[in-house]
Amino acid sequence: MPLSTLIGNDRIKSILARAVSQGRIGQGLILAGPAGIGKRQFALALAQVVNCPQALQGDACGKCSSCQRILSGDHLDVATYSPDGQFIKIDQMRDMSAEAQYKPREGQRRVLIIDDADRLKIEAANAILKTLEEPPETSLVLLITTKPYALLDTIRSRCQMLSFAPLSSAELERYLSEEKRPAKQTSLLARLARGSIGRALEIDLSVYCKQREFLIGLIESAMIDRDSVQLINASEHLAKKLERDEFILAMDNVMTLLADIFHLKLDGPATSIVNVDEIDRLGRIADKLTTGEIVGLVDRVETLMRALPRNVSRQLGMESLLLSTAGLHVRAPAR
Repeated sequence: MPLSTLIGNDRIKSILARAVSQGRIGQGLILAGPAGIGKRQFALALAQVVNCPQALQGDACGKCSSCQRILSGDHLDVATYSPDGQFIKIDQMRDMSAEAQYKPREGQRRVLIIDDADRLKIEAANAILKTLEEPPETSLVLLITTKPYALLDTIRSRCQMLSFAPLSSAELERYLSEEKRPAKQTSLLARLARGSIGRALEIDLSVYCKQREFLIGLIESAMIDRDSVQLINASEHLAKKLERDEFILAMDNVMTLLADIFHLKLDGPATSIVNVDEIDRLGRIADKLTTGEIVGLVDRVETLMRALPRNVSRQLGMESLLLSTAGLHVRAPAR
């Protein structure tokens, strides 16, 4: 997995390749950015290049025994530390600090990767400060995080931070096209993933499309047909058939559909539409609505989502949302 083969963040690839070539990689780096965009792959690729005996122009060969064993997790000089339960604990970081002091066993650099570094307990974070301040030249500590400013100031000040950006839809499409699915599915999946390879790999398109059909029908029933019976039945389905996390995901998908409808109402470019394979149907919905009606439903969904942590009834919340959107009578909660 050489740096040159990784998807996206070309600026960071260039920075790392140049730093390795010039021997200026340093001993502490923070790899920061949204989840699922490849930070861990960059960390492993960097571990490969600093240990690859055939490295050329700041990049690993990806084929030698050293590169292969780093990728499989079997290299003696590369270790990853992840949360033990909710947090990364002090004993783990004491072990990491001790490991950093040893000379490489088989390669040129010891690479110690701290995954989800924002979950370091305070005492665990303090335990690595001396290692980050006075690291051996043969050790490299990589902290991976989605929340860099949750790290202690004393840690950030001792490391160089590399900020990773979400991948573009075009970059994701190129990556996903290797799986030989139809072009329309690849395009939809890339847009749904919102710049995250990890999210793209988690999405089951058949499940998403089935739910999307239900949700588009729900929007039509609430904003165009105004069918109270159908809306109450839909509310019951969403509230009782879905677990809490599934319900939240469904509401997130509703917001994506509404964003598409809003963009179409404003004659936005097709590149801004996520559900591009349903653009004709969503366009017909947009033609029948005002921008105020679309924004009003968005506001109601956001209000419901803010109320969820207070354990409100999802079914009554959905009924209120949908019936008020349709301009129909909202039943009073049972006492």
